[in-house]
Amino acid sequence: MQRMMLRLLTALVLAMSCIWVLAANKSDTNYLIPSIAVGEHFSNAFSIAVAIRAEGFDAVVRRNSGTADYTLKQLGKNKDLTFETSDLYDGSAGDQAENIIRDGGATSCWKGECRSYTDASGLLYNRLLWGQPPAHLKVGMTWQVAIGQAWELGPAGSQLVTVTYLDKENGIVTLNREGTAVGAFANESPQVSLVKDGTHVTLDVTPGQAHWNGYTTFRHGIVLSDELLVVRHDTMHSEATGTIKAITRRYMLLNAAPYPTLQRL
Repeated sequence: MQRMMLRLLTALVLAMSCIWVLAANKSDTNYLIPSIAVGEHFSNAFSIAVAIRAEGFDAVVRRNSGTADYTLKQLGKNKDLTFETSDLYDGSAGDQAENIIRDGGATSCWKGECRSYTDASGLLYNRLLWGQPPAHLKVGMTWQVAIGQAWELGPAGSQLVTVTYLDKENGIVTLNREGTAVGAFANESPQVSLVKDGTHVTLDVTPGQAHWNGYTTFRHGIVLSDELLVVRHDTMHSEATGTIKAITRRYMLLNAAPYPTLQRL
């Protein structure tokens, strides 16, 4: 009888341990994996700036901003997420289409055309930029990410991700990302037009070393807030001016916003 009771108690302890482990696993992974239902709405507001300072030239800055609205239409078998998406970069006509996000956020299919999602931020956690996180998150832990291709705010290179804040009850995590690499940004022109003494001069750009750093807060895989600054030291050349030094800065802000952000005329 005593042996039977001991076996029952042992089995009960093991069962409770398994339940606790499963709950812990769910809690740990829930920070960065989207936990949303068909029909849910999301919005965000964003802005990005590019600034260049070059020896002997006028400083230049270009800014762009906008908002986007998302409605989840379908959850795919391969964890694909299909959204009805509308976005508007201020000063443009805006756009609306079905948008499929797959591969842990690394691929975006817009109007049936798929591409690597190299935007610096967006609606969801992006495995391309953030890598595969550890199974169990805790404040202070880090992981290294090899970004294999140029992206909006950085060249291909290495990035360190650090957990800086956790809210287990609400599934919220804040991550810091910091990296250094040499090279061009995604879709960057090899030339730039700057003004010197009132005259426009076209210069060839040789990208130098870039360093980026910023904080992003997620709730169940949805971006609540995101900011990132990259500074790159470049050299530029033209026949008229020779070779000069320059600093290129890019910075981005994105925040969750109340739905909807867009109003139709």
